[in-house]
Amino acid sequence: MYVNVRTVGVVGVTAAVWLWLAAATLAAAPDFRLVTAAQARDLAQVRGLLKAGADVNAPRPDGATALMWAAHWADVEMAQVLLRAGANPNAADDQEVTPLILACETGDDAIVGTLLAAGAKADRTQGTGVTPLMQAARSGNLRVARMLVENGAQVSAAIGATGQTALMWATAERHVPMMRQLIAAGADVHAASSIGFTALLFAVRNGDLDAVQALLAAGVDVNEPGSDGTHALPLAIVSGHHDLAMFLLEHGADANGTMHGVGALHAAAGSVDLWLRDWLRARGASVDARATTGLEAGRRVPLVQALLARGASPQARITTSTFMGLGVSGKRGAFDPFSTGTGDLRGATPLWVAAAAANGAGRGNGAMAAVEAIKLLLAAGADANATTADGTTVLMAAAGLGRASYQPGALRGTRSPSAETAVRVLVEAG
Repeated sequence: MYVNVRTVGVVGVTAAVWLWLAAATLAAAPDFRLVTAAQARDLAQVRGLLKAGADVNAPRPDGATALMWAAHWADVEMAQVLLRAGANPNAADDQEVTPLILACETGDDAIVGTLLAAGAKADRTQGTGVTPLMQAARSGNLRVARMLVENGAQVSAAIGATGQTALMWATAERHVPMMRQLIAAGADVHAASSIGFTALLFAVRNGDLDAVQALLAAGVDVNEPGSDGTHALPLAIVSGHHDLAMFLLEHGADANGTMHGVGALHAAAGSVDLWLRDWLRARGASVDARATTGLEAGRRVPLVQALLARGASPQARITTSTFMGLGVSGKRGAFDPFSTGTGDLRGATPLWVAAAAANGAGRGNGAMAAVEAIKLLLAAGADANATTADGTTVLMAAAGLGRASYQPGALRGTRSPSAETAVRVLVEAG
């Protein structure tokens, strides 16, 4: 058999190269033991691995380091061991999250102080734009926030995508002492998020009177709208905060303030969800079910009275377009169990809204209360024959246009005494 010695030599050399490459690869393989030990909160193993020469900054594939896990657990002793071994306090994972941001999430001032003392940057943001101060504002730890500001955190920094600030986060989480501290440190009380919300509107949505008072004391005007034109007063009403709405009125809120083209008096007179659909969608709220709380039945009439007394116009018209669904079978005439639908309901007056609320229970808002609102609005000069853009009259709204009347097992819809009363009142009003 003929053997090519030259070929054998090449094969032998190639095998040697592959063996060398394999050994080099094994030697260079990442070592995750230190990160795993920190994750398991095993300080003894962490010390042993460091003593054996483990790389203190070796990250996992997602960028997580041992120090990040120490920060996550608020383990000051482990963090100090790692920092003395040379751990980088500003190392970030693949989402740009640093140990300091993780520490601020926990709200533990000891671990935050340890990292800041080691040189952690207080103004370093994660990939989403969230800052350590925002995390501190969310947790409500005043000492953590104070340390961050003292170490250079920008108190009015905003997330690029949402425009939200630390003050907005503190307000949304109802941390009023944190709000006051941020305001004292120079937080911008007038900043608005990308969806238009200011700190005042976050406070109003929550019905947080203390937060509202803190902002007004800091120089916020009660009529200062969000960047989308939303006023605090109608937002308080659609959010179901009667007492706060009365407080705003007593402190100078414009009784004709609007949100998305809907006036405060409209919101007090009945449900205005129909006109707020796009506003709600823009804020991630569902429009399939009831999206706003609205006022309790017993609170509508007093608020309508208060608004009228402070100059709310009974002739104000909604400037937003909407419609009620169409679902006619056409087989049962006036007793069709489904809605007849509407066209464009832009131009509805407070009286129109109250008339619509009087037909049926208004989904909990009190149909008989709507009847009383109708009487108040008529007495204030509301036009009983005002129509929406599609020609729908107030009387049609009270009679049930656009409302489904289907009842399982029933031949026709159940009677609505409040609607009958509303119709009678409107007819008598001309």
